[in-house]
Amino acid sequence: MNQDVTTSIKEFLKSRNLKGVDVLYDPVGGNLAKETRKLLNWGAQILVIGFASSEIPFIPANIILVKNWTVHGFYCGSYRIHQPAVLEDSVRELLSWMEKGLITVHIFILTAYPRPTLHSLQLKIEKQLGKL
Repeated sequence: MNQDVTTSIKEFLKSRNLKGVDVLYDPVGGNLAKETRKLLNWGAQILVIGFASSEIPFIPANIILVKNWTVHGFYCGSYRIHQPAVLEDSVRELLSWMEKGLITVHIFILTAYPRPTLHSLQLKIEKQLGKL
Protein backbone atom coordinates (compact mmCIF):
# COMPACT_ATOMS: atom_id res chain seq x y z
CA MET A 1 0.00 0.00 0.00
CA ASN A 2 2.78 2.47 0.87
CA GLN A 3 4.30 2.08 -2.59
CA ASP A 4 0.91 2.73 -4.20
CA VAL A 5 0.46 5.93 -2.18
CA THR A 6 3.89 7.36 -2.97
CA THR A 7 3.65 6.32 -6.63
CA SER A 8 0.27 8.02 -6.90
CA ILE A 9 1.63 11.20 -5.33
CA LYS A 10 4.68 11.19 -7.61
CA GLU A 11 2.45 10.81 -10.68
CA PHE A 12 0.23 13.65 -9.48
CA LEU A 13 3.24 15.94 -8.93
CA LYS A 14 4.75 15.05 -12.30
CA SER A 15 1.46 15.75 -14.11
CA ARG A 16 1.59 19.29 -12.72
CA ASN A 17 5.33 19.86 -13.22
CA LEU A 18 5.95 19.96 -9.48
CA LYS A 19 9.10 18.60 -7.84
CA GLY A 20 7.59 17.87 -4.43
CA VAL A 21 5.32 19.10 -1.67
CA ASP A 22 5.73 21.91 0.83
CA VAL A 23 3.63 20.44 3.64
CA LEU A 24 3.42 16.89 4.99
CA TYR A 25 0.41 16.22 7.24
CA ASP A 26 1.24 12.95 9.00
CA PRO A 27 -1.36 11.18 11.14
CA VAL A 28 0.12 7.75 10.31
CA GLY A 29 3.83 7.61 11.12
CA GLY A 30 5.73 4.42 10.41
CA ASN A 31 7.00 3.45 6.98
CA LEU A 32 4.52 5.71 5.16
CA ALA A 33 6.00 8.73 6.95
CA LYS A 34 9.48 7.65 5.87
CA GLU A 35 8.42 7.22 2.24
CA THR A 36 6.48 10.48 2.00
CA ARG A 37 9.44 12.46 3.39
CA LYS A 38 11.18 11.67 0.09
CA LEU A 39 8.54 13.85 -1.60
CA LEU A 40 9.27 16.99 0.45
CA ASN A 41 10.75 20.13 -1.05
CA TRP A 42 13.56 22.08 0.54
CA GLY A 43 12.08 24.27 3.29
CA ALA A 44 9.01 22.06 3.76
CA GLN A 45 6.81 21.94 6.85
CA ILE A 46 6.03 18.62 8.57
CA LEU A 47 2.96 18.41 10.81
CA VAL A 48 3.04 15.35 13.07
CA ILE A 49 -0.34 14.66 14.68
CA GLY A 50 -0.34 10.95 15.47
CA PHE A 51 0.86 7.43 14.88
CA ALA A 52 -2.02 5.37 13.48
CA SER A 53 0.54 2.81 12.30
CA SER A 54 1.68 2.36 15.93
CA GLU A 55 5.21 3.12 14.73
CA ILE A 56 6.76 6.42 15.78
CA PRO A 57 8.78 7.86 12.87
CA PHE A 58 12.39 8.92 13.22
CA ILE A 59 13.52 12.03 11.34
CA PRO A 60 17.30 12.54 11.61
CA ALA A 61 18.18 16.05 12.78
CA ASN A 62 20.89 16.37 10.11
CA ILE A 63 18.29 15.83 7.37
CA ILE A 64 16.00 18.42 8.96
CA LEU A 65 18.93 20.85 9.05
CA VAL A 66 20.22 20.28 5.50
CA LYS A 67 16.76 20.37 3.93
CA ASN A 68 15.71 23.32 6.12
CA TRP A 69 12.53 21.52 7.18
CA THR A 70 10.37 22.66 10.07
CA VAL A 71 8.69 19.96 12.15
CA HIS A 72 5.55 20.82 14.10
CA GLY A 73 4.07 18.50 16.69
CA PHE A 74 0.39 18.82 17.48
CA TYR A 75 -1.31 16.95 20.31
CA CYS A 76 -4.85 18.10 20.97
CA GLY A 77 -4.84 16.73 24.52
CA SER A 78 -2.16 19.23 25.60
CA TYR A 79 -4.58 22.08 25.00
CA ARG A 80 -6.74 20.81 27.88
CA ILE A 81 -3.84 21.64 30.22
CA HIS A 82 -2.17 24.63 28.55
CA GLN A 83 -4.96 26.43 26.66
CA PRO A 84 -8.37 24.99 27.57
CA ALA A 85 -10.27 27.97 26.12
CA VAL A 86 -8.68 27.39 22.70
CA LEU A 87 -9.70 23.72 22.85
CA GLU A 88 -13.28 24.59 23.84
CA ASP A 89 -13.57 27.16 21.04
CA SER A 90 -12.18 24.69 18.50
CA VAL A 91 -14.58 21.92 19.53
CA ARG A 92 -17.49 24.37 19.46
CA GLU A 93 -16.54 25.43 15.92
CA LEU A 94 -16.16 21.82 14.72
CA LEU A 95 -19.59 20.98 16.12
CA SER A 96 -21.10 23.99 14.34
CA TRP A 97 -19.54 22.78 11.07
CA MET A 98 -21.16 19.38 11.64
CA GLU A 99 -24.54 21.02 12.29
CA LYS A 100 -24.19 22.99 9.03
CA GLY A 101 -23.20 19.85 7.12
CA LEU A 102 -19.76 21.23 6.25
CA ILE A 103 -18.10 18.13 7.67
CA THR A 104 -19.40 14.63 8.28
CA VAL A 105 -18.25 11.82 10.53
CA HIS A 106 -18.28 8.16 9.54
CA ILE A 107 -19.14 6.00 12.56
CA PHE A 108 -17.74 2.52 12.04
CA ILE A 109 -18.59 0.97 15.42
CA LEU A 110 -20.73 2.42 18.18
CA THR A 111 -20.54 0.38 21.37
CA ALA A 112 -21.03 0.54 25.11
CA TYR A 113 -18.11 -0.16 27.43
CA PRO A 114 -18.97 -3.76 28.43
CA ARG A 115 -17.14 -5.08 25.32
CA PRO A 116 -14.20 -2.73 24.71
CA THR A 117 -11.65 -5.52 24.21
CA LEU A 118 -13.56 -7.06 21.31
CA HIS A 119 -13.92 -3.70 19.59
CA SER A 120 -10.28 -2.77 20.26
CA LEU A 121 -9.30 -5.97 18.48
CA GLN A 122 -11.67 -5.20 15.61
CA LEU A 123 -10.16 -1.72 15.20
CA LYS A 124 -6.69 -3.27 15.05
CA ILE A 125 -7.78 -5.88 12.50
CA GLU A 126 -9.51 -3.23 10.39
CA LYS A 127 -6.25 -1.26 10.12
CA GLN A 128 -7.24 1.28 12.75
CA LEU A 129 -10.11 3.02 11.03
CA GLY A 130 -10.87 5.00 14.15
CA LYS A 131 -10.36 5.53 17.82
CA LEU A 132 -11.85 3.91 20.85
